[in-house]
Amino acid sequence: MAKRTAIIDIGSNSARMVVYEKSSSYAFHLIKEVKSRVRIGEGAYNNGGILQDEPMQRAYDALFEFKQIIKSLKCNKTFCVATSAIRDAPNANQFVKKIKRELNINIKIIDGPKEAYYGALASVNLLKPLNDAITVDIGGGSTEFGRIKNGKIIETISIDLGTVRLKELFFSKNPNLKRAQNYINEKLKQLPDFFNSECIVGIGGTIRAFCDLIMKKIEYPLETLHGFEYEIDEHRYILKQIIESKDRNDLKKIGIKKDRLDTMKEGCLIFNSIINILNASKVITNGSGVREGVYLEDILRSSNKRFPANFKISVKSLSDRFVEDKKENLYISNISKKLFDSLSYLHNIDPKYKLELEVAAKLYNVGRKLSFYQEHLHSFYFIINNLNYNFTHEQKVLIALLVKYHTKKLPSYEDVMAYKKLLPNIKIVNWLSFIISLAKCLNSSLSKPKLEFYYENHTLTIKSSQKLFLAKECIKKLVKPASFAIKIEIINN
Repeated sequence: MAKRTAIIDIGSNSARMVVYEKSSSYAFHLIKEVKSRVRIGEGAYNNGGILQDEPMQRAYDALFEFKQIIKSLKCNKTFCVATSAIRDAPNANQFVKKIKRELNINIKIIDGPKEAYYGALASVNLLKPLNDAITVDIGGGSTEFGRIKNGKIIETISIDLGTVRLKELFFSKNPNLKRAQNYINEKLKQLPDFFNSECIVGIGGTIRAFCDLIMKKIEYPLETLHGFEYEIDEHRYILKQIIESKDRNDLKKIGIKKDRLDTMKEGCLIFNSIINILNASKVITNGSGVREGVYLEDILRSSNKRFPANFKISVKSLSDRFVEDKKENLYISNISKKLFDSLSYLHNIDPKYKLELEVAAKLYNVGRKLSFYQEHLHSFYFIINNLNYNFTHEQKVLIALLVKYHTKKLPSYEDVMAYKKLLPNIKIVNWLSFIISLAKCLNSSLSKPKLEFYYENHTLTIKSSQKLFLAKECIKKLVKPASFAIKIEIINN
């Protein structure tokens, strides 16, 4: 089994490489990411698709150093795929052979539908469950679409419509917005009628840069792009501003980052047109894409390209690396769920929150590996920055806060207000936090006692064959979210 795998993706605009390390059969985490804006497609679209010498040399130089990184990190496997600019180039074979001969990197040129498939594969495996959606990956030379229905990829398609292609054809010499729009409209006619959905899963640099801009403008409490959702109508005015911009200074004033100034207008023109033709109203941003799709195809090759049911990659990866006694955490998780059920009459919380409760209990001490002191704070930062795959932002924030406050107190007003946009009612946060704290108290001796619970007459009765001396002391210090008694009964064997 490959421990470390490098994935290289050579696009029209950038060459990127990620290195993933496995922690168990299906769990993995990113250990290296590098990007070089080699612009291998530069000048090609005005020259019959032929790759030009200077861009090819830039790509060669980047790959040479990617190879050095691969060697330094002792990667067991390397996959390298090339997309639009290279697959369209009459002289692509010349470049591919040179890279193989001099760098011993095998470049696999993938067709458009396969490129679209990789983006869709990453979406159905690494985002929250998707029922009905269309993945949209706007690249430099082409745009890929994947139709997802009932959680399955049913069709993929690629259209020769990309930011660099559009820039060179319509904006490099004599800018012509109207002709560019007509060109886009004509290209998008290739989309089948069933490519129609309220939900777009956005992949690629343009959509991620637009997402980043929105997050800054609304002062979003997280910095994670992956899984960020927004209603299109609320932010359509920003698209309009970008499309109508006259020059780079206009784009800077809007808030576009330096590395996106050269193609952001073209990308947003394409994105806006796609939104219109798909009748979409919502976007979910996907921080993963082709590279992750290539990796997933490899590690999921024996499981029909999907993770096992109820498998959460980020949870397993964090647990593999940072939880020393997994049985203890599983015990806390199981006790937490039993307490939730036993106290349901009192808290009246939707059972759907048992998922967040279960995950928070399994990861409550992931920060201990860094330091015992302030472990709850370390755990909070681990989760808020790393629990990305398979969870919504709302779920991630709730789990992180539950972990931060699995002590004797309830979540602070400051933390609740900081993440107010993403949190449920404070009553829910307080109750779930208290339940984990109580479960942890009940295992103060680390003996994992067998416990039974029942609630009646404003009293939670806990039956145990052990005295639970330390637990009783711990429980007395807890802040309860409601007024009720806790009684421990010793069962004689």
